[in-house]
Amino acid sequence: MPNDSSNRPLTSTQLSAAAARIPWRELESLTHRDPGGRGLASFLSAGEPLDAGALQLGSRELAAHARAVAIITGFPIDLADRVTAETDGPPGALYLAEVLQSLGVSVAIVTDPAAAPILQAGATCMGIDPGIVHACPLPIYSASSAECESWLAQFMRRSGSPWSHFIAIERPGPSHTVESFQGQRRPVPIPLETFQTAVPEDDRDRCHNMRGEPLHVHVAPTHRLFELITELNLPITTIAIGDGGNELGMGTFLWEDLVASIATGPAGKICCRVAADMALLAGTSNWGAYALALAVANLRGQKLTSPWLQPAGQQLLLETLVAAGAVDGRTRLAEPTVDGLTSEDYLSTLAKMIMLVVTAV
Repeated sequence: MPNDSSNRPLTSTQLSAAAARIPWRELESLTHRDPGGRGLASFLSAGEPLDAGALQLGSRELAAHARAVAIITGFPIDLADRVTAETDGPPGALYLAEVLQSLGVSVAIVTDPAAAPILQAGATCMGIDPGIVHACPLPIYSASSAECESWLAQFMRRSGSPWSHFIAIERPGPSHTVESFQGQRRPVPIPLETFQTAVPEDDRDRCHNMRGEPLHVHVAPTHRLFELITELNLPITTIAIGDGGNELGMGTFLWEDLVASIATGPAGKICCRVAADMALLAGTSNWGAYALALAVANLRGQKLTSPWLQPAGQQLLLETLVAAGAVDGRTRLAEPTVDGLTSEDYLSTLAKMIMLVVTAV
């Protein structure tokens, strides 16, 4: 497909032809690299990853139907002197935002008040209008939770073309309750006692970090955007990307499968209860966002000419985010790294993804 048609709708025949050129298994394998040993991305069930095929499904969905997309990101890090955001999530969100905007898609980014300045700095660095970043209020910063619900309802009622997709990238989501656990369809019931023992009552319906520490007081209730779609029966498709099981959208997978896959920490109580239409797993969530963005661009015939869609551009973006206050989520240090990985290991995965996608054109 020629590049000058990249912002035109694709026919099903064109989409299938474009998809056939992409080495999906190889691209998926790169996203599933697990150098940090988290377990979830590299976990196999019956010889397949839990999200097998989801990258292709999500990419084709966005390539064919994306019109107005809200990207929800930002994972709070509670430091001794401040609350900030980690470096996994914002780079992938901004990378995907640039690709979608280049295809004529309207994009907004939703996050917490603490992460908003960091994302705005990143957007400015990339030449993206920082006005696309929206901070959902926290109850602690506002009069009441009713104000948060009002903000969310107003955001849902955007002017112009209605939302077509919500995409969560490394965004914490609330843990399971007894009701959500029992509501998951499974071939063999898991004894309720197993869940109740693993997830004490005080840890239910709470956001946690991988250490099992509660984060809910620092997390704006953006998961309600996903829930409002169901409650209001809205025609919005949801996609989620995570690497630890505690992220928004990971309720797509059975609680016991997430528990079995998570290599460290109190796995049971951190698993998010909120599902998505499509959920992608990755060694770092940024990798999942990179793969999704690259695949959508390829499907729509978009050439990867932006310097920000290259490893050197992403390194500069990371440095900009850290200068604005972000920290590595694993080391909790103000350094331009992601999840404790070396820059070479982290960025070489992106370079390999680009090579796969460019070769597929």
